[in-house]
Amino acid sequence: MRNPYYESSLKKRIKADRQNRRKRIEKDMEKYGSEILNSEELKDAFGQTHHLWSTVGEHTLRVAASSIMICYALRKLNIPTNIPAVVVGSLCHDLGILGRDEKYSSKKECSVEHPRDSVDVARHLVPELTDESAEIIERHMWPAGGSKAPNTKEGMIVSIADKYVAVKDLIKGSDLKGTGVRNTAHRQHERVSNQLQEKIEKVRESITDTEEKNNAE
Repeated sequence: MRNPYYESSLKKRIKADRQNRRKRIEKDMEKYGSEILNSEELKDAFGQTHHLWSTVGEHTLRVAASSIMICYALRKLNIPTNIPAVVVGSLCHDLGILGRDEKYSSKKECSVEHPRDSVDVARHLVPELTDESAEIIERHMWPAGGSKAPNTKEGMIVSIADKYVAVKDLIKGSDLKGTGVRNTAHRQHERVSNQLQEKIEKVRESITDTEEKNNAE
């Protein structure tokens, strides 16, 4: 027999856990990546389209959050991770792609070159950039772009999160209004609404035609 009180309490607990996890993620981002979060580069990243329907900025924050969540999960399995390196690496991994249309002659060149350019941006934003964070950034494209495989679990974490979020970008689209970036959810809703409205109009026309025919008889 279902217990409404138990189900209600469980939902509240799940919601509270999600809120607490979100706060922990935000705290870790701010603690280890404040220079990047407050940079003009990240600000500009929200104005450049990425993965068709998102922006570089949104993609960056999604990758960072997903990477940190993976670190939390591994910690529960008693597998330690270097969260500071993951935060810096994930926040900087695509900043070298800014201005891509002027910098690169093709998508292939962009895929190959932007990780190294992102390392240069990271060194500018984080003067004491560690070798581990630099490696995370430089190899995050693996196995695409001719990139070498990450040689640390932190590098693998960000690389996996990057691929997962890329798919999420395509599905979710942009959360920002006025960026000129298409939002798949909004477009899908608009398309379905238009189709429904067309069907309603056809039904109305059919009813009107039937009434006119009956009146004529």
